[in-house]
Amino acid sequence: MHSLADSATLNVQPRQRRTVYERLATLPEGRSVRELLDDLEMPESELRETLRKLDRAGLVRRGKGVWQAIPIDQPERDSTTDVVA
Repeated sequence: MHSLADSATLNVQPRQRRTVYERLATLPEGRSVRELLDDLEMPESELRETLRKLDRAGLVRRGKGVWQAIPIDQPERDSTTDVVA
């Protein structure tokens, strides 16, 4: 099982990579490169390079020809800091 990705890792990515990650994050079943090309307006070579860089950063994974976003680790809220008005 893959661990959760860190939100700080996503935040330091260039806009194009964040856009690709966010598109994949909306589709839990993942997308193939061909499907992503239909969804996003970028050349295939740039998309493939973006996916490789996101993979190296631990933000996406590829399995059976489908790329999937790794869920971002959301810090748990501390209920003692919640203020009730």
